[in-house]
Amino acid sequence: MPLTRQPALRPSARAVIAAALLLCAMSQPASAQVTTRIYASFGDLDGTPFSDLVGTLDTPGITFATDTGYDWHPFERGSFGAESTATLYVSAAGTYTFSLNSDDGSSLYIDGIRRIDNGGGHGPNTVTESFALTAGAHSLTVNFYEDFGGSSGVDLTLPAGTSFVSGVPEPEGYAMLLAGLGLVGFIGRRQKLRAGNA
Repeated sequence: MPLTRQPALRPSARAVIAAALLLCAMSQPASAQVTTRIYASFGDLDGTPFSDLVGTLDTPGITFATDTGYDWHPFERGSFGAESTATLYVSAAGTYTFSLNSDDGSSLYIDGIRRIDNGGGHGPNTVTESFALTAGAHSLTVNFYEDFGGSSGVDLTLPAGTSFVSGVPEPEGYAMLLAGLGLVGFIGRRQKLRAGNA
């Protein structure tokens, strides 16, 4: 049986466009991992219960004291409550040490269980606690309030082996990914049909 040489497949303009769409979809930034709701009305100790929502912030972490040099006053609020929520990913089961720093009061909840109490009116203060966590995803909430004016902020330090994760990619990323995959599939099928007819 004589050997026949297959024609070399050269990338067409469509293939280049499809590849570009796939790269764009994969490079879309994920949603911010932490959502913080700012409230006008709040309780003492850690701010709960909250009411009268002022606005929402989306950030990659909870570092409001560090980021502002203890001058965190979102939406120009002198006094406010803040509830930060996120999904915490734990790489392996074990004991982890978390630190919560705030001015004024704050608390850390994981899976609905209070793990750190740094409540009450006070200047910058850090509370560190160690506790066991299973591997996988956990719900995380940090409550905070500022009531006395002046310095204000809250930071949560995550231990190694844990991270905030984004639950849902941006819709634009899905659309571009699907368009790119569809175009790649179409081009592949078309080239296969052409090769069969040659």
